[in-house]
Amino acid sequence: MSNAFFQIKMYNVRMKKILTFLIILFLGFLPAFADYLPSYINNGYHYGIGLIALKGDVPIYEMSDLKSPLAALIQFKDGKVIIKKRGVKKPEITNTFVAYSKENGLALLSVEIDDDDWFYICYDQKRKLFGWVKKNENIDFMYWEDFLNLYGRKRGVYIFNNTPDIYKRLYSQEKEESTMVDSFNFPKHIALWLIKGNWMLVKITTYDGLTKTGWMRWRTENGAVMVFPDFRN
Repeated sequence: MSNAFFQIKMYNVRMKKILTFLIILFLGFLPAFADYLPSYINNGYHYGIGLIALKGDVPIYEMSDLKSPLAALIQFKDGKVIIKKRGVKKPEITNTFVAYSKENGLALLSVEIDDDDWFYICYDQKRKLFGWVKKNENIDFMYWEDFLNLYGRKRGVYIFNNTPDIYKRLYSQEKEESTMVDSFNFPKHIALWLIKGNWMLVKITTYDGLTKTGWMRWRTENGAVMVFPDFRN
């Protein structure tokens, strides 16, 4: 009897392990991600008109209809984020979010269209996958200008590593036809003062303690973003 009981117990242990493995495999469970902040201009990236900040679980639909199939699901559980995408075995955080920071409470998706009760968003930048998110209490939407004003004026901004030199110039007005007053290379700090269209008025502090003030582009003509609020420090 004791031997039979031991065999049954071991069988139950093995079954629990197998069941746990299958649940993890089915759900596409991912461990807690490290913070990810953008640092490079990507011309194939869909920056969109703005961002939605995720504050809770968000289902992403194929169409702007709650009865349409789910294209993806993003969940937050016990300090971890779980990303499930139909047809994608191992979703990457860098292809899903524009930025993700657990410390700063950031989980940002790019928005292409603001359409009544729905947002048309990109949920996989690498594979160019798009879907619809129903407006609800778990998301906050901000245009890029509002996002930069809210966080950039408070924290300053940083410029992406591969920004071409033609954009590392300061002008007297928010246009290239105006006088170029200075240029910069590796700024220590960029203080944001004002935004007008694709331009921002900034004060740049260099590593040798010099300050430079003028207008610089933060977004190219084709919509590529070149700066981001400095959540790094």
